[in-house]
Amino acid sequence: MAAAIDKIAGFVSAAPLSRSTLRRDASRHLVSRFGKKLWRASREWGYGLNAYEFRLKGRHPLQLLGSPDDPAPGNATLGSAIFGGDMLYEGESHALSETFWKDIQTKATPGFRRYAHSFHWLQDLAHVGDQVKARDAAETILGWWLESGNVWDKEVWRAVTLARRFINWGAHAPLVLSSEDLVYRSKVLHAMARQLRHLARCHKDADDGLPQVYVATALTLGGLLLPGGAGWLVRGMKLLERTCKSFIQPDGGPLSRNAADAIRTMQMLILVRNTFVEVNADLPPWIQVTLDRIAPFVRAMRHGDGSFAHIGGVSAEGGHGTNAILAASEAKGKAIENAVHTGVQRITAGAACLIVDAGTPPPYWLSHTAAAATGAFELSVGQERLVVNMGPASNRGPLSELAAMARTTAANSTLVVGDTNSSRLTETGHIGAGVSETQTTRETRDHSVSVKVIHNGYERRFGVLHERTLEMDNTGSRLKGTDRLSGRKLKKLGGQSVVLRFHLHPGVQAFKAPDGRISLETRGGKTWIFDCDGAEVEVGESLYLAQRDTPLASKQIIVTSMADEQSPVLLHWSFSEISV
Repeated sequence: MAAAIDKIAGFVSAAPLSRSTLRRDASRHLVSRFGKKLWRASREWGYGLNAYEFRLKGRHPLQLLGSPDDPAPGNATLGSAIFGGDMLYEGESHALSETFWKDIQTKATPGFRRYAHSFHWLQDLAHVGDQVKARDAAETILGWWLESGNVWDKEVWRAVTLARRFINWGAHAPLVLSSEDLVYRSKVLHAMARQLRHLARCHKDADDGLPQVYVATALTLGGLLLPGGAGWLVRGMKLLERTCKSFIQPDGGPLSRNAADAIRTMQMLILVRNTFVEVNADLPPWIQVTLDRIAPFVRAMRHGDGSFAHIGGVSAEGGHGTNAILAASEAKGKAIENAVHTGVQRITAGAACLIVDAGTPPPYWLSHTAAAATGAFELSVGQERLVVNMGPASNRGPLSELAAMARTTAANSTLVVGDTNSSRLTETGHIGAGVSETQTTRETRDHSVSVKVIHNGYERRFGVLHERTLEMDNTGSRLKGTDRLSGRKLKKLGGQSVVLRFHLHPGVQAFKAPDGRISLETRGGKTWIFDCDGAEVEVGESLYLAQRDTPLASKQIIVTSMADEQSPVLLHWSFSEISV
């Protein structure tokens, strides 16, 4: 299967000329989403009644039928912090005590509460050296949770949080179910069954995309791990297959365009696959086929040093144990180069790797992590990054405004007209009007490969289309670019500033030479020259976020031009490696 996929991908990427058009699903489904929210609220009122307790009663499981290995490695440092009496998450810390679960209801942010109640921190405890101590800590904290959390609560039992909690309890059962206290073990198993009965009723409340992957995985694992769970298994597998077909596109990328979502989906599918094997059940073949399709997309989003290109909202470090998950997936497909459904283009030549965001923003309801960055690119050479995008930032980082700023067009290596985003960032954090269509042309020539991307993000406001052409020679030592703004209503563009930004990795030093060109020096001793015709070029300050809460000082190349009302804007530029 992997060999066949590689052959198909090879034919597509090596084709002399390929063209593709992507159109954004701009519907917001406001009516249906409002109706869903109203229906959920009415049912939550019913869940809160004492009578609902009778609906959660059922068969009392005596044991788990298995415990699949979680392919994602945890963070032993965070696990050790729990030994020290603190739970940490994205710069937030709360002390562990018998009143921990009560305390965080008023003292913690919603994000921390979701993290704590999902029991994702079990993944970190599973990777500390002293597993005896880890089991004691896990059982103690879970014991506190059972005192209050085993009763329906609007936040604690929300579908996606409950699903993730069940998955983590099942995948890390050796941490929470190794106790010789039979009463405690019985309480945990009883709580698992109760919550799964509720999830079977409320799973449709979870948002589309990755949340639906979680709830489907939890129902499937429950059906496999709990005695008498055949009904949950059938429902979970139907939902998981349907969700994967709609969320994972033919090129392996998720509809959200976020590689982190692809990695999490792989993690869930691996857990399901391994559980089928562990309980000796027949594994549906589509699970491995889906893994084989996702892996090439994940690989396509990574540079030579293993870090991710900042496209779609994934951070450079990924944060999800990507290497371990790829290895556990057993999917061997090579990195896809022409992801025509997701809108990602990849060119490799010599030691150079160019990754281009050639797609529209994701659908509105899946756009809360994406940036207004159509046409942006990242360039690396070997193990060194050269041109980057700023990357996603945490809301709790040292700069409170950085999370929103990092999603702007100016925070990415592309062109900005009139200091305006190519797609609007709404107050709700989603991406609104702007880029609704992209046209991509990929051409393989004798000595180079080129990608041309045209988007309409500035057409309504300034009457022009942005056309960017990137051409990498076969040695990987020269990248030529052309940015063009043209249209039938150039008067609307007249007098506006046109700025090209190329954000540089913190490991790159930039100097302006007397002739106006920019000299770039990498830590590995490589020298590159940036040149641009007919425009003012300067070196400015920037930030780079390999981790969401850790901004690093860096530089950016800024090319500034002014548009007139008569002629299209045309900027030619290049990055060239200097041989020593």
